[in-house]
Amino acid sequence: MTSPSPAPESGSAPVGTPADVVISRAVQAHTRTLLAMCAVALVLGLIGAGALSMAGQQGRDLPMIAGLTLLGAGQLLAITGAVVAGLGLATILRGVGEPGSPDSRGAARSHLPTRTVEHTARRLAILLRVVVAAAVVGVAAWAIAAPAGLLGAAVGAVLTLQVAVVLAIVRVRVLLAPMSRA
Repeated sequence: MTSPSPAPESGSAPVGTPADVVISRAVQAHTRTLLAMCAVALVLGLIGAGALSMAGQQGRDLPMIAGLTLLGAGQLLAITGAVVAGLGLATILRGVGEPGSPDSRGAARSHLPTRTVEHTARRLAILLRVVVAAAVVGVAAWAIAAPAGLLGAAVGAVLTLQVAVVLAIVRVRVLLAPMSRA
């Protein structure tokens, strides 16, 4: 009777996966994460520009300013997520050589791609918590500093929390899932 092979860790490639496949999956996961976070930052910027455009003279009112400050915080945090993904991608690309080369096999043997994916996933998990905290603290700050801006702050916080939703989805489905496929 044969014993079952050990289950791979979360985010790590199954045992026996070719080095180039592991590297390719890690590069693809980081690239998709980078693009998703850039898209979120762009969408938040377009929402802010559209809101300002539609507000007209009311664009200088306190609720509008409160909403835009939290929207800007969400956009900044989405850009931070893109930077985290870009740093992970750069780490992998610097650490591996040409496909099939001894450098790429050595990088895969040393688990550079899987360690980098796990490291990026941990950073994004921390960033997710920061996004939620920024939304809550932002609403609380506006509630204390200028209660008239509370409604705008709440709307901005809801849009900022969308960054957390995208971070969670990207972290699990785009970054970690491809690395654990057989």
